[in-house]
Amino acid sequence: MLTLPRSIPLHTVDLLRWDLGLPRDYRASVIHRHPDHFALAQPEGDERVWLRLLSWDDRLAVSELEKGAAGCDTTCLPFPVSFTRGFGLRSKCMDWLREWQALPYTNPYADASGLDRRTDVSEKRNVGVFHELLHLTLAKRTERHNVSNMRKLLGMPQKFTKVFERHPGIFYLSRVLGTQTVVLREAYGGGGQLLEKNTHPLVAIRKEYTTMMRAALPPRRSRESRSSCTELDDESEGGEEIELSE
Repeated sequence: MLTLPRSIPLHTVDLLRWDLGLPRDYRASVIHRHPDHFALAQPEGDERVWLRLLSWDDRLAVSELEKGAAGCDTTCLPFPVSFTRGFGLRSKCMDWLREWQALPYTNPYADASGLDRRTDVSEKRNVGVFHELLHLTLAKRTERHNVSNMRKLLGMPQKFTKVFERHPGIFYLSRVLGTQTVVLREAYGGGGQLLEKNTHPLVAIRKEYTTMMRAALPPRRSRESRSSCTELDDESEGGEEIELSE
């Protein structure tokens, strides 16, 4: 529903499958079981298989931000913004942020093809699309490369993922071992754990499973025990003692 053509390549769905909580056999268990809502198609000249939306429900085309407004005016909805401790913004930047928050809010499910991509209103719409997409994920986060190929699908401008760096009060970029993960700040409340109101039951199940698997792993040997074992092996083979260095 977020994409402009109301369709999406299955490859993109596969990238987001874990984050969205879809089962491994979602094609059979979800798509084929609901032929009134979904269909698979392969356009001529395209090697990709696409998932098409057949029926539209206006009741589902309400963003998380609009739901939180609870019947209030949704014309100029602001995004929840928070910064890490010690993060300072110049007064000029704060003034711009206040003005930007007061701009018209575009529903991420609406057709925004008429918006001028060079305007701040369009920028706010782009933020709103990713704000909604992250809310649809279980952990309110996803790897950056999972959405990097969705520019045309979402009606975004060139270098559209730069929106994450331009709005550090809304998104947080985590970099671990060369992998960038986009995190929705408000879902974590400034901490390292999901707020209870944002926790999906499947997240707790996955956490319990991970804890159980870690508990089943054999204990790691300390550096000293590995070193002594290496020395014993060397002595038994009649070789010279080797000093392990960092």
